[in-house]
Amino acid sequence: MLLLFSGTYFFYGDGPTEWQQVYIIIAMCLFVINHFARCVSSNRYFLWCTALDFLLATGFGVAFLGLGYPYELFYGIIGVTLLIGTDNKRILYVAAGLLVLVWSAILWVEISLIGSVHFLNTAINFGFVIFSALVGSLIRYFMLSRQKVGELYERLEESHQALREYAKQVEVLTAISERNHIAREIHDTVGHSMTALLVQLQAARKLQARDLELSEQALMRCEELARSALQQVRLSVRALREEEAQPISLVESVRQLLADFAEMTGVKTELQAQGQFSAVPESLKPIIYRIVQESLTNAKRHGNASSAVVRINSSEQEVLIVIEDDGQGVAEVVPGFGLINLRERVMELGGTVLFITQSGSGFRTEVCFPLKEQSWKFGGGGA
Repeated sequence: MLLLFSGTYFFYGDGPTEWQQVYIIIAMCLFVINHFARCVSSNRYFLWCTALDFLLATGFGVAFLGLGYPYELFYGIIGVTLLIGTDNKRILYVAAGLLVLVWSAILWVEISLIGSVHFLNTAINFGFVIFSALVGSLIRYFMLSRQKVGELYERLEESHQALREYAKQVEVLTAISERNHIAREIHDTVGHSMTALLVQLQAARKLQARDLELSEQALMRCEELARSALQQVRLSVRALREEEAQPISLVESVRQLLADFAEMTGVKTELQAQGQFSAVPESLKPIIYRIVQESLTNAKRHGNASSAVVRINSSEQEVLIVIEDDGQGVAEVVPGFGLINLRERVMELGGTVLFITQSGSGFRTEVCFPLKEQSWKFGGGGA
């Protein structure tokens, strides 16, 4: 556009004088050089290149002073370029001030030397400059909007990628959690049944030589235990919770557990329950059941206990479970899979667990669940 406007100066009126033609040619060459310099340097010399265009445009106003040539059109094109290239208000204010200053100076010189001004042409050209400035602003706004959309799209892609990675992590963690859940279920249910089954088999073997009838009864209980264990394996593999299928009270379920354990293993069991259990959350009831079940299984399997006492005290502030047996005990507690599972179950719900034992003095498990405030304790004998 700058070259086009420059070329039109050859055809105004009677044509430019010789020195004016020289200026037009030089200006056109500088416009071309300046354009390529701007392209090569990108935004590094943008303001300098724009300033050179402004000086060349002002040169047209001076070279063709008073002839009514529309040199203001150059300012319109330069204004579009400037507004596309920057949105720095300070630079734009300085550029606008220079334009008003130079334009006013040229008009004042025309009035002083010639005594007249082409007001209509000046007004039209001024309107073109304002229009060009608006166009430049709109183009820059469009460019920035497009750039912002591109950045948002890139961020969206990054977010999608992060979400996909997060989904994969959740899937892996879910699978691990499900495997741990199934492992717990198998250990808590099948392990408990296998312990009772082993005791019954040993009793049947001993009774076989003395009392066939009692031996047969023991073998029938073994068959029932085996079927129960098989069913429990199936339920565990399907990730079904045993407690969901047994909507009975906590005390009743624990009482039935102790009765069945005593019948199957010969271990004397006792349940002592105190307090209002209606305040115990539903999420705690199956955990308490598993804790008692695991403690009884360990009492028989590892401690060879002959009796066990279970105490459950419920208050508004907490639920306290104590399981104590008269087994062999150990000098130092080294948690196996069962005790680790028990501790993890308790900690997941903000409870505390304490294992107390001495060699030859039995084993005691104390578990406390706060009902109004959760807390975690570490160190010493607690977990």
